[in-house]
Amino acid sequence: MPRRARRLAADFLALATGELFAKIAGFLAFAYLARVLGPDDYGAVEFAVALAMLFGLVVDFGFGPIGSREVTGDPARARALAASIPAARAVLALAAYALLAACVALLDQPPAAKRLAWIFGLSLLALPWTLNWLFQGLDRMGWVAGAQALRMGLFAGAVLLLVRGPADLWKVGAAEIVAAAAMAAYFVAAARWRAVAPGLDFGRREIAPLVREAWPVAVSQVFWALNHYLPTLVLAALVGGSQLAFYGSGHRVVVSLGTFTWLYFFNLYPSIVRTTRSGGFPELARHSFRATSWAGIGLALAVTLAAEPIARLAYGDSFAPAGASLAILAWVLPVGLLSGHARFALIGAGHQKRELWAQAGGVVVTLGLAFGLVPVLGAPGAAWAMLGSAIAVWLLAHAAARLDLPGLPFAGPALRPAAAAGAAVALAAWLPADSELARVAAALGLYAAAAPILEPRLLRDLRALLQARTPAADTATETGR
Repeated sequence: MPRRARRLAADFLALATGELFAKIAGFLAFAYLARVLGPDDYGAVEFAVALAMLFGLVVDFGFGPIGSREVTGDPARARALAASIPAARAVLALAAYALLAACVALLDQPPAAKRLAWIFGLSLLALPWTLNWLFQGLDRMGWVAGAQALRMGLFAGAVLLLVRGPADLWKVGAAEIVAAAAMAAYFVAAARWRAVAPGLDFGRREIAPLVREAWPVAVSQVFWALNHYLPTLVLAALVGGSQLAFYGSGHRVVVSLGTFTWLYFFNLYPSIVRTTRSGGFPELARHSFRATSWAGIGLALAVTLAAEPIARLAYGDSFAPAGASLAILAWVLPVGLLSGHARFALIGAGHQKRELWAQAGGVVVTLGLAFGLVPVLGAPGAAWAMLGSAIAVWLLAHAAARLDLPGLPFAGPALRPAAAAGAAVALAAWLPADSELARVAAALGLYAAAAPILEPRLLRDLRALLQARTPAADTATETGR
């Protein structure tokens, strides 16, 4: 295997290992909270998480992808950017927390839920020192891998030690503050170790060009968060109670699994940037589309077939109704993987405003579906709203990307795995086996067996993705050491 292929594989393995640990720790923490708090109080946790996620993207302001892109192109700028981006984010963090506090005060929620949201939101003040973009641009993914694992490990440990029942609800926010502060300290120490000392440079000469480049990404990220969390907020406003917990618990599973979509494109993004400039992106996208179609649809199939057992196992028997929402939300995963090619290509090629409009279109669809379906269907209605939004964003981003990248694939590579998934579902419904696990295993076995038969190019696609780095990438990496 060529050196650059080994490096890409090692980076992805490091990121995947760190994220896997983080997701397991986070999943255990939230499953524990669901059991000790019960459906009603657990809904308050999901409410606080949704708000923190939304306002966290205000702090990020799109500086992550833009900063990574600039460091990838010119590693010598790393030091200057490591001082200007945290400075800009520090100002945004103060504003974001003020907005979050005002929003919580205006929303009709129980006092305990409001108190938790105010405490949880203080973690926003640690976000300026989240420097994963810096290490991404320098191709030092191993440093990123440990950060999220540290954060979720500390959060899970604090929750397990401190939270014993509804009276301890506020301690969930305290655990988040400790975890976020620890991750910020980790990034600062790692950057200093790499001789890129972060600081706070409020000079307009460096920040102003970044703001001009980043604001479309920032607005797009807020729209992305709205597409993911508006159904939660609409459900909280119109229905609330156990329905919010049932949706939130299923949403939690999908968000955890969806992190690997982010992980995949986080690792591939430098190659996307280079190939959009060199003209090799369509070939890269074809390899990636086939591989991610089979992986994403297979994952969605597994979650759909086992949705209710997953909900029972994770959150307890009282959360069995969450399986209905989880089975719908699972299909957001393959849609997000496929649409990611167009979305990240638009940003990598400097067309971030087009990606913004795709996400804005998704928000319109989210609102329309959420307000139309939630009052009628409850939690499943919120799930359908999120899935419909994901499909809308895919369609719009693809249309925008094809203006400059005519070789970008669309749904064609997904037809074969979709057909295999349909056959697997039919098999699971037809089998007379008493064990639900046996039916799921048989269906997934059929899907896995069909992959190399229907798509004999899969191994070649994977090898091509591992070799996606160009020699220039290795040069940039060496410069950034």
